[in-house]
Amino acid sequence: AIRAVWDCWQNDAPLHFRGEFFNLKLMTPFFNPGPLDVPNPPIYIAAVNKQMLQLAGELCDGVHLHALHSVKYLDEFALPHIEAGMAKSGRQREGFGVVTAVFAIPTDDPAYAAWAESHVKQQIAFYMSTPAYRVLAQLHGWEEIATQLSELARYGRWPDMPALINDDILNTLAVTGTWAELPDIIREKYGNRITRVGYYLPFIPGQNDAGWRATIAGFNR
Repeated sequence: AIRAVWDCWQNDAPLHFRGEFFNLKLMTPFFNPGPLDVPNPPIYIAAVNKQMLQLAGELCDGVHLHALHSVKYLDEFALPHIEAGMAKSGRQREGFGVVTAVFAIPTDDPAYAAWAESHVKQQIAFYMSTPAYRVLAQLHGWEEIATQLSELARYGRWPDMPALINDDILNTLAVTGTWAELPDIIREKYGNRITRVGYYLPFIPGQNDAGWRATIAGFNR
């Protein structure tokens, strides 16, 4: 439906789209911005589970994966379902974007490292408590912990949840190192599985500028 609208705007093609959920046949001049002089924006969707991953592979230019992921999740669940979606439409992986945030713990400053680890444990605990994200826990044998987290969340016991995130979970889901080391750690961990990455950390202009510059330099090498 989106691409049909874009074709109408870009090429003055008649709008006539009939799909399972939308029937589009009217485009008024008021809503038509006319053609772009740049390529169409790429279409990415966020995906965690089977149907959205396959939809991304079948129809989209890329996918945004959740920060709550592991290499095992990528290899055994996410990427196979993306490729299954591609097979439906005869597409190849080349040119398809796989974007994700990673839980990062920069270690240059001990005080900031302690805060970052606490922050990451809070985020992991919150997301692992969500039943819709249970696939990760199932892959790693963490179902009991995930169920306990869901129970704590149900009763509003948020401060108690990070204590359930043990070193195995933390080391599997997060990357730890100096700002300058993190890019190489991420390259070694992910290889060619992803095409773009961001840190699941707050960015505050003027804070940790040297660290961000070091990490950008590492990715630019």
